[in-house]
This record gives sequence, C-alpha cells and structure tokens, in this order.
Amino acid sequence: MNEALLLVVIALLTVNILFVGVYIVLVLKEVRQAVTKMNQILDSFSTISTAIANPVSSASGFFSAIVEGVKAFHKIQDVVGSHKEDEIDGSEE
Repeated sequence: MNEALLLVVIALLTVNILFVGVYIVLVLKEVRQAVTKMNQILDSFSTISTAIANPVSSASGFFSAIVEGVKAFHKIQDVVGSHKEDEIDGSEE
C-alpha cells in the first residue's frame, strides 16, 4: 500500500513539474516576443526623435541668422544716421 501511494505521489509530482516546465517555456517565449517588440518601438522612437531634432536645430540656426541680420541692419542704420548727422553739422558751420 505504501509503495503504491508513493508511486502515485511521484507520478503526480512528475506530471506537475512537467506542466510547470512547459508553462515556463511558454512564458519565456512571450517575454522574448515582448522584448523584440520593445526593441522595435525604441528603434522607431530613435528614428522619430532624430527626424524631429534635425528641423528644430535648423530652425534654431535660421532664427539666429535673422537676429544677426537685424543687428547688422541696426549697425548700418547707426552708421548712416551718424553720417547724416555729420553732414548736417558740417552744413550748418
């Protein structure tokens, strides 16, 4: 009787361990698929962020060029204005 009961318990434990092993394999397979999808998402995010960063840096250069142009225009106005003031001062004398 004890031997039969021991055999049944060993058989049930073996079947149980077999099911747990199969379940672990299936879970690891799902984890692998999830990691692969996550890697694809990160790759596409990298591509998108690069695509967004390039125009933003170009826009920054564009705006700095406009600011420098405005500064140069003000300098020219100052030079022309001081030149006109010299002409006005020279004609009054």
